[in-house]
Amino acid sequence: MKYKGKVLELFVEWKKNIEKSTRRKIKAPRLDNGGEYKSDSFLKVCRDEGIEKHFTIRETPQQNVGAKRMNKTLLEKVRCMLSNAELSKNFWAEPLAYACYLINKLPSSAIGSKSLLKVWSEKAAQNYNSLKVFGCPAYYYVKEDKLDPRAKKGVFVRFKKGVKGNKIWDPKDKKFILSRDVTFDEVSMLKLQYLHR
Repeated sequence: MKYKGKVLELFVEWKKNIEKSTRRKIKAPRLDNGGEYKSDSFLKVCRDEGIEKHFTIRETPQQNVGAKRMNKTLLEKVRCMLSNAELSKNFWAEPLAYACYLINKLPSSAIGSKSLLKVWSEKAAQNYNSLKVFGCPAYYYVKEDKLDPRAKKGVFVRFKKGVKGNKIWDPKDKKFILSRDVTFDEVSMLKLQYLHR
């Protein structure tokens, strides 16, 4: 979000998606004391929808410890994933999206070894076998000339939401590829880690 003026529009869209996917109503979000959450239009939407607002007090980060801790956790994961994959900081959004995906699907000791997905939607996380190492070599199928190779080498960055496929960075062509037909080489990445020790 580039402009705070888009908060209401994004909040309404988020609310609609969350309530549709979980069949639950948003009841009491915790909001900072920013003006975008106190505008007449934002307050009207909350009043019309029966949403009770909880505002934190300025300069009291202890009231938002959970969010700050999660931001720190995500930043640490992004830093490690970028370093391990030897990708530049320009790719920060890819490991961030993948780290969020993993945190939502994997069990957490803080909530009784359940996943956030299970707690939120009552759906169990499925198919851990599909998880891949971020940044591992990924060979995606291409159909070009008869004599050209059948696959090109890229770097796995994440699963693409809403698409049954994988998002691959092709460093040679300098573009992202979405592909369903991918062979992952996680083992070579692990061997490389041991060689550097």
